[in-house]
Amino acid sequence: MFPEGMTLFFLDHHNTTDALPYPRVIRLDGEAAPNGVQLQPAHASDGSSLEQALNQALQQSETGASLTAKDTPFQLFPVREGAELENPQNTSENGASERIVPECNILGGNVPIGSKTPEAPAVSVLRILRGPDAGASFPISRGRTSLGRAALGPRGGEQPRHIHLQDPFLKPVHGSFYADSSGIRWIEKRPSASEGSEKVHGGKKAQDGKKMQSAEPRVLRWDEPFRLGSSLCVLTSPTGQGGHIAEKASATAATPGSSPGEPSQTLAPLGDAGNPFEPVVVNPPAPRKLKQILLSVCLPIVVGLIIVLVTGMWFLLLMSAASSLLMLLHFFGGRAENRAASQQTRQAAAQEKERALALATAGDLAISGPSALYDAAYPAIVLGCGPRQPYLRGRNLPLGTLEKLDAPHYLPLPAPSLGHYLKLEEAHLRAYLVQLVAGYPGAVHVLLDRANNADQQRTNSLLQTLAVLPGVSVHCLPGAHQEKYLQALQSSLQSELSASVPPLILMPQHASAVYAPLLTALTSGATAESSHSRAFSSPREQKMNAPALCVLGSAEGENSANTPGALFGASWVECASEGSHRQSIRYRAHGYSAPPVQPTEGVYQVHPLACEGLCQHADGLSVKSFCAALENLYRAGCEQEQGALNEAQVHQSAHLFSSLQRQSAQQKNRADDMAVESVLQRWSAQRYASDIRCYLGVSSGGLLNIGLSEHGPHWLLGGTTGAGKSQLLRSLVLSATLRYPPERLGLILVDFKGSAGLGPLAQLPHALSVLSNFDVSAVERALEFLRADIHRREVDLQALGVNSYRDYLASCQAAITTPRYPELLIVVDEFRMLIDSMPDAMAELMRIATIGRSLGLHLVLATQRPQGAISQDIRANIATSICLRVASAQDSYNLLEHESAAYISAAHPGAGYVRLPDGRSLPFRAPLVDAVPSNSDARPVQVLGLEEGGWRELTAASAVQPLGGNEDELLIRSAQQIRALYEREYAPKSLQKNAAVQDEYCPIPPELPENTPLPVVEAPVSEPVAYGIDPAATSQVVDSKEPANSGTASEGYLLGELEIARYGVRRPISWSGQQTLALLAQSAERAPMLYGLLAQAFAARTPVVLLTSDGALYRDLEPYAGAFETLVGAQELSHLRFCLEELRTPNLWGTEATTRPLIVVDGLDSWLEALVRQPDTENLLYDLLSQGCRRGYSVVFTSALNPRGRFAATAHSTLLSRRFLDADLMRSTSKDYPTPAQSHYCVEGAINEELIGDQPLSASILSPCVAGFQELVQVLRGNAASASNGSSTRPGTLLRQFPEYYRMPSTEYVTAAHAACNPQGAKLLVAFDRRQMPVWLSAPAGAVVPVQGSRSAGKSTLLESIARLNPQLSTLVLEGSGGASGAGGASGEPPSVERTRALLDSVTNPAHTLVLIDDLQYLQPAVQQLLLERRGEFRAMLVAYTPWPRRASSPLLAALMGCSRALLLAPASLADADMCTVTALPLDRFTQGEQPAGRLVVVDGASVCAAQVPLTLTTAAQAVTAVQKVPVAV
Repeated sequence: MFPEGMTLFFLDHHNTTDALPYPRVIRLDGEAAPNGVQLQPAHASDGSSLEQALNQALQQSETGASLTAKDTPFQLFPVREGAELENPQNTSENGASERIVPECNILGGNVPIGSKTPEAPAVSVLRILRGPDAGASFPISRGRTSLGRAALGPRGGEQPRHIHLQDPFLKPVHGSFYADSSGIRWIEKRPSASEGSEKVHGGKKAQDGKKMQSAEPRVLRWDEPFRLGSSLCVLTSPTGQGGHIAEKASATAATPGSSPGEPSQTLAPLGDAGNPFEPVVVNPPAPRKLKQILLSVCLPIVVGLIIVLVTGMWFLLLMSAASSLLMLLHFFGGRAENRAASQQTRQAAAQEKERALALATAGDLAISGPSALYDAAYPAIVLGCGPRQPYLRGRNLPLGTLEKLDAPHYLPLPAPSLGHYLKLEEAHLRAYLVQLVAGYPGAVHVLLDRANNADQQRTNSLLQTLAVLPGVSVHCLPGAHQEKYLQALQSSLQSELSASVPPLILMPQHASAVYAPLLTALTSGATAESSHSRAFSSPREQKMNAPALCVLGSAEGENSANTPGALFGASWVECASEGSHRQSIRYRAHGYSAPPVQPTEGVYQVHPLACEGLCQHADGLSVKSFCAALENLYRAGCEQEQGALNEAQVHQSAHLFSSLQRQSAQQKNRADDMAVESVLQRWSAQRYASDIRCYLGVSSGGLLNIGLSEHGPHWLLGGTTGAGKSQLLRSLVLSATLRYPPERLGLILVDFKGSAGLGPLAQLPHALSVLSNFDVSAVERALEFLRADIHRREVDLQALGVNSYRDYLASCQAAITTPRYPELLIVVDEFRMLIDSMPDAMAELMRIATIGRSLGLHLVLATQRPQGAISQDIRANIATSICLRVASAQDSYNLLEHESAAYISAAHPGAGYVRLPDGRSLPFRAPLVDAVPSNSDARPVQVLGLEEGGWRELTAASAVQPLGGNEDELLIRSAQQIRALYEREYAPKSLQKNAAVQDEYCPIPPELPENTPLPVVEAPVSEPVAYGIDPAATSQVVDSKEPANSGTASEGYLLGELEIARYGVRRPISWSGQQTLALLAQSAERAPMLYGLLAQAFAARTPVVLLTSDGALYRDLEPYAGAFETLVGAQELSHLRFCLEELRTPNLWGTEATTRPLIVVDGLDSWLEALVRQPDTENLLYDLLSQGCRRGYSVVFTSALNPRGRFAATAHSTLLSRRFLDADLMRSTSKDYPTPAQSHYCVEGAINEELIGDQPLSASILSPCVAGFQELVQVLRGNAASASNGSSTRPGTLLRQFPEYYRMPSTEYVTAAHAACNPQGAKLLVAFDRRQMPVWLSAPAGAVVPVQGSRSAGKSTLLESIARLNPQLSTLVLEGSGGASGAGGASGEPPSVERTRALLDSVTNPAHTLVLIDDLQYLQPAVQQLLLERRGEFRAMLVAYTPWPRRASSPLLAALMGCSRALLLAPASLADADMCTVTALPLDRFTQGEQPAGRLVVVDGASVCAAQVPLTLTTAAQAVTAVQKVPVAV
């Protein structure tokens, strides 16, 4: 088996032919069963053979061991019995004889281990390092083995041992190897006369051939290279792997003309000897001009001879000879200097050749793998060897006299500014491609189109085999939806252009017509760098925003619609095979000039980037060697993935967070276990862990985890948009929560992008607070809560006697208790917004970070633009910097002190660097967070084959259906799964282990809701839950503040949820009513909260008195006035004063009341304005507000303005709305005063003192408990229903106003009332008071009672009502307006004296008769005098009249003046009560500010009360009221 998630590649040789010799690429994804894989034959014509080959390959590993890529067979060969007998020649496409077949070695590639005949084992292996057959290996058996470029057939039924090479510089049979016990000798065949013409081919080669005629056999040794024709060969052990062949060959290789016996010379390094794309610098001295020196030697002698002949003075000749001798010495010295300069130049040329020979070739890749290329600082493509000038630069170089060296020809890798256009033979092309994909450090994309002929199909098949290599992507154009495919491909390639190494596009020329628009779009806007030499030295140094391009043309030079100049945006190098045997490669640059010579006098150079020359002996690879090279590259890539990865591989290591469990299982690292199935066990084991470790990603050493303490305490993260910053934050947070329990780790997530990044993590049980919206007040609030939490931690840790959080954990572990304070990880995404908008907040955050280091607080700050955001304060507190792809090099330098992060490809989100506290900078690749790792995830195997239309699946689709949803949905589902496990299994067990249950820890509670819902009114208000305050201590504080006679003050009225961020307090707050409460807000703002208070009061059956000056509120509540003790409106000032006077009485409703009555004064500002001219009433109102709480009442008043004068000090606690604060300049301009939300209130006064004592505080914030009008109505209706069922009493009538009218009670009720309250008959029942109790008037026999009232005041109705209310007495009615009723009947005229006397005489029982006189003003004075005289005969007389100006002349009224009994109907003032001795009228005589008809004041001695005359009812109504209860005697 191989682990889940691993991908294996195979080269399938089952369907190869001579026309298409390249194997098909097979890819296996997933997990294979022990019995192999199952293919669908319908999907593959060779399904059975391929299935058998794959099963055999997968079962090669040991039983039970995980199969890795480097241990897996790479090439699948078909088993063909008798193939050797049927086709003994079995010649491959390049003509090389394959009678000596190299068998497939499972672990080591294609290594020949012997010939066909088992009786002739191989004693050595011949490997071709360079030449047309580079990379090929052939066995050498005992005896003779011939070698040449001829393919020999069988002779006499016997297979000859012959090695066939494609080297055109070899003879048909060039020579033979003789192997025996003494070693291996090489004997070259002597030339014959028939072969003379061949030896003449090339003059120098013919001379060399003649030299070899007399050559003796040459003894060959292992690992010592030698040349045969143009091929460099070496003999190795048949059991060796040949890993060191290339390096040794490059160090000891010799040209054909070099002498093996010549001693080697040690060369000093000259110039940049390590860079093959820079000439070797040598500066020999200037050559001496020897001809001029020779002239100086001869000229003095000639001149001396002439002088001697002319003058005959021979001593002058001696002087001339001496001068010539000196010049001759100078000549020999100059000659030596010239030789030394030439020797120095030759040494530099030799050094340059050795440097070129050290470059890895295609043969090295096929034999020993790509180790040299992967480690090379300057990779190159070696075309082969041939004569060329050495690459030198310097002064005084004799370039004209330098001999051409037989040295390697090489080209730089394709670059955006210098592409490659290839017209090579297939063997040369194979050698080029393996070097290209092995050396290119970036991504390689192969673009293919459908083939139109056999040659194009062969080219496509060749390029498809490159898909097995890491970093190579093969794109085959699909048959349908090509435009969408090209758009997606363009988008993918465009994202890779920002990488440090641009991508390479490799495509055949016949596909250029399809992909030309794509190339145009990618290369638009690209600008080449000025320095060509720097641009081509390494692809990593490219600064162009364009891809590198390599186009494969046809070796026959077929025409194409797109010329090379149209494909390449800049210059290009054309490589073409030429020669009689196509053995050479000519390369030439187009549109490109060689790098200029340095502008120094006398400097010359031959630059390797001139890119023009002829490689006479080009290297080539056979198909077999090509596949062997691919296998070596594939295994080397797999080894690097399993071992230490380089920087580019790390950034390309994309992986999912859900796959981490498989990776940790593969690496057998239990510390990286993050499976959700074992999360409870990990939480239990990590409760007291010394450090919190978070998963960062894949690094060069494997999975990289960093610790908050080890690499902390604070981290800084930078990355531009799309760099994967949010995914990295998710990975850090989610990995920590999967390892550590909520009591060990707490999260505070601050995401100013609207929870787009960290929002899905809010469901985790570790998430204590989540800030999702950027608001200045919200940030300030969070910082204040953090400051309070730090202070609380300091106090508690000092109380425990520990100095740091580590000691605190140790003490908890020793006591086996759960830590109350978890380690806080504060993650701030886009903290740049803090710096730009709130500089003070960032300073405060850094101060918190400094103080909280030892208290278990850690910061992770993330931003898109680090430049300008990283201050010195941040640097002083940040220990680890994490940098993803950033927009500029300066941003990268600010975080990492290097610029590498600016060149990360946009196609690699999550790739970046981490700078650790020790100064190391490590590359990493963060995962894509999709879901939590799980052991139950299964990924069945998939077998895919690469064909012309792309990858095609050869196996059945997986039966396992993946979970639906995007990444956020999957992450939310995973977070909910973790929370469910915590709440269901972990949290209950954790509580059982702790004897004392602690309150929930929440350093930053959620933002206050807009309002607090009305509590369940049947149940008492729950005990407050404080955030960050010990409940026991809180209860003690509240109890100590509570008076002894508080009754049920612990229940009180829920005001809402209160918050004091500065002291870390968050709790529901209730008002017990012990102190006056003020609500300062506009009418519309305070109405919901007022409704909430009223609803709670009514639900608790509390007496409610509402004094409101708000007309709208009064009109809304007027239909439900019966539920109130009294409802007083703005126009009812008299009743207001009456209520205020009544409320001066302590405990008006009695001491047996279970709750304190609620007195609400609504609109105090309007009341004070209305009472400007009534100072007494204002004093009463002040007395109620200031002293009402002491009298047993709960007093609350509201106002839209600040209370003026003495009223400002009446409230002990004040609630202020946002609009009120905006209008209050003193509070709104204060920096210390909090700013509430629109629906919140600020709280001042005693409520805060109950929570924080005498600590300084301007105000707290309250989310009010509100109710709607309909909710209040529902409570009132519920109370009414309960009252109708007899479950509770109705509201009292102590302060209730008169109703507008009363109904006449039934006769039974009146009779019962007289029997109970007037058994002696000494009183008269005249009306009913506010409480619907009867009002009695004491009237002795013969008493005359005046009844005064204005017109339509109800005098007649009163007299009629008195007659009905006193049924035991007879009545005699005298109407002054004309008429009388009684025992004597009635007449239409006012009664005269005689008539009146007659009526009085007609009464049979005057002692039980009431005389009712109406409209007294119309009676004659004589009649009045008669009545006055005979009043003693009757029970009583009631005289009703309307005051008239001359009423003092009335004899009857004059006699009654100053009486002590009277009935006054609707008196407006004391002037209307001048008849009797009344000093004050009752204040409760009004109904809604008016006195309706029938309202009277009963004056009975010292008793003055208001009453209402009942109206007469119908017979049916009387029957209904007959069931009224009999009133109790007063």
